[in-house]
Amino acid sequence: MMSAAVLSFASCSKEGPAGATGPAGATGPAGPAGPAGDDAGFTVNSLTIAAADWAGGTYVEYPADFINADIYEEGMAIAYIQDDYGYWNGIPSQWHAITGFGYTFADSDGDGTADTGVVGFDAVNGAPTADVNARVVTMTSRDYEVLNSNGQINNYNEVMTYLSKK
Repeated sequence: MMSAAVLSFASCSKEGPAGATGPAGATGPAGPAGPAGDDAGFTVNSLTIAAADWAGGTYVEYPADFINADIYEEGMAIAYIQDDYGYWNGIPSQWHAITGFGYTFADSDGDGTADTGVVGFDAVNGAPTADVNARVVTMTSRDYEVLNSNGQINNYNEVMTYLSKK
């Protein structure tokens, strides 16, 4: 009985050092496709609102091919105006004369089918006397909801940072 106990103690020993790492195994099969989600796409569209386009009025509009059925029905377009110091400001802002922005996807040829995007700008307190640079950012409704709920939608730089990380 004593020899069995000694033998069992003698057979227990500390393991030796770890061996070298073996070769990498074969690549496994591709995983399943993820769930469908929102398109993370966005566009930044630049345009110049010429002082002459106001023609003494308080509203101007331009054709906009970036406003399509998808943006009009399920997305969002937000406009920013560059101030005299080079900063991009939402509409309205104390830093520029533009007081409103809107967009539509309309029937331009009267056939009953919407086919043309249009963007419009208001300046109810007086039209700008110099040309104005504008950027219209189109995005998904979901991105707009996130940015708006975080209070970031009027800050062009924060909007670009958020959208660029998606």
